[in-house]
Amino acid sequence: MEPDHWHQRWQEGRIGFHQAQPNRWLQQFYPDLLLKQGEPLLLPLCGKTVDLTWLAEQGHPVVGVELSAIAIADFFHEQQLSAKRSQQPPFIRWESNLITLLEGDFFHLTRDDLPPTPVVFDRAALVALPAEMRQRYVTHLTTLLPAGSRILLVTTDYPQEQKIPPPFALSDEEVHTLYGDHFDIQRLHTETLTMGQDPLSKRGVTSLVERIYKITRR
Repeated sequence: MEPDHWHQRWQEGRIGFHQAQPNRWLQQFYPDLLLKQGEPLLLPLCGKTVDLTWLAEQGHPVVGVELSAIAIADFFHEQQLSAKRSQQPPFIRWESNLITLLEGDFFHLTRDDLPPTPVVFDRAALVALPAEMRQRYVTHLTTLLPAGSRILLVTTDYPQEQKIPPPFALSDEEVHTLYGDHFDIQRLHTETLTMGQDPLSKRGVTSLVERIYKITRR
């Protein structure tokens, strides 16, 4: 998935991955992250997710990283927020109170771009990447996170041959393979969605399992 792929999807409005409401797993398992008041969060490949607003409403500074300027502009417009733009090479920084969006490539992100010890919410980043990029993503994330950082990860698992990704199917085994060397992994929940609940059922997917993990950097 090259950057042009995502730029084109935003230009064409092909954003079926976007959720109009805050993610239910974030809301349900937010307490499991044991967040302190004002503790910052990072949302990689964030699109225009309203999870940014929900987390800011809980009192947390949030940093999202997103390639598409369209996604970022849409976010601030739809949330009725004014944003200050500035240069933060290699990113363009969009900022409104507790919400900061960095327009650019996640793989260019360094610790200097982030507040210390961020907590990560990953609902649509890892599952958006093909297998050859997933290890690169986790390796880069590992360099950004000091010991004690936590990740709340949501994955989807389904018969991959039934749908052209993204999202990509991720097994429990692959999550442990990707994160096991540097993180402690706790599976918080597994839910098998029925056809009525499964948003991919309209696209021919016969079964879908969502898994939610709390992953802690050693």
